Amino acid sequence: MKPPSGLFSNRNFLALFSSQTLSAIGASVYSFALLWDMKVLTNNAFLMSLVGFAWMVPVILFGPIAGVIADRSSKRRVMMYSDATRLLLTVIVTVLSLLKILEPWEIVAVTFLSNAVATLFNPAASALLPHMVEKDQLPTANGLSQAMMPLSQILGPAISAALIAWQGVTVSFSINALTYLISALTLFFIHVSEPAKEKKPFTFTHIKAELGEGWHAIRGIHLLLILIPLGAIINFLFAPFDVYLVQFVTVILHKNQVLLGEINAIFAVGMLIGSVISGPLSKYLRIGYMMIGSMLVTSLMLPIMSQIHMIPVDFITMFLMGVGIGLTNTSLFSLIQQVIAKEVMGRVFAFLGTLFSAISPIGMLIGGALANMVSVDWLLSVDGVITFLLAFIALFFPVVRRFEWKIDSAYLS
Repeated sequence: MKPPSGLFSNRNFLALFSSQTLSAIGASVYSFALLWDMKVLTNNAFLMSLVGFAWMVPVILFGPIAGVIADRSSKRRVMMYSDATRLLLTVIVTVLSLLKILEPWEIVAVTFLSNAVATLFNPAASALLPHMVEKDQLPTANGLSQAMMPLSQILGPAISAALIAWQGVTVSFSINALTYLISALTLFFIHVSEPAKEKKPFTFTHIKAELGEGWHAIRGIHLLLILIPLGAIINFLFAPFDVYLVQFVTVILHKNQVLLGEINAIFAVGMLIGSVISGPLSKYLRIGYMMIGSMLVTSLMLPIMSQIHMIPVDFITMFLMGVGIGLTNTSLFSLIQQVIAKEVMGRVFAFLGTLFSAISPIGMLIGGALANMVSVDWLLSVDGVITFLLAFIALFFPVVRRFEWKIDSAYLS
């Protein structure tokens, strides 16, 4: 069902956006509470990094298969099952926390299982969007959908920090369960016609063939072959950022979870603004320059934030970092959706998530170990300098500067 006018008259889009937002808010409240609970239980940066490790690994292990499932199945049902399963896992954690028997290994295990299920939700949502909006509405729709992530990161840490200060982590866990329940119910209001799916056996041979189609679509876009290794290295460096931030706030600034929630929220406000303005800016600026410029600005903010131990400076730098990341992510999502055929969209987004995150878990573990030995302000500075150099080097590739797709793939929209 395509909307005759604006996105906000499209009930399907509003239902999808609401579901994504609620799921993201729940995940943000949950991840903040889990990380803080591990900090309280262990006060060990490496053990805190295990939470992040468990959060990242499912994307790599199950991402491509999740894309196959999303392309084979009703995307709405995939999202509903994902929310329902995460609801059950969150209820289990809430009960264990209420009984005061939640152990660090259980936090890691449930984190892994929750995000394993989440790998189904995200590619299904990304692949469902082109079925409900017109092609020329995709940049705006993606801007709003991408804005959902920073919106959740504005509300999630702030809500979680306030609830922890008020009643402890158990209340944060229960709020997360409620958001998943409402998100699943919201999906009942989506009515979209998806092409009939060919019934195929779920065997290794068929899965391999379908994964090959997704990889073929990605390989046909020369620009992605440059952006994927660049993004993977940057994600490797930024993987332990949440652990660094906890240590920076508690050890360097000598503050508590309230300031940590505020800094996360300021960063998310920047992401929200960057996501929203990316569409209008792309009409006046080359997207290649906009993306690389955003990366350069983001990387410069890290040493400034980490070496000038002043809270107002931290707020400003985190805000500018958020703007840069929001601009980069939204532009890339919109362009991919415009050139990739809908029937392989789920596999492409799942594959990209896996490739961009391929070495992030290793970065998380290394960063967590280093944070026990080296002051995190210097670790943040080094990450910023390396990221700046990588983005600067990328400017020497003409295909990046001009953001030319040079498409050879048969899987075009």
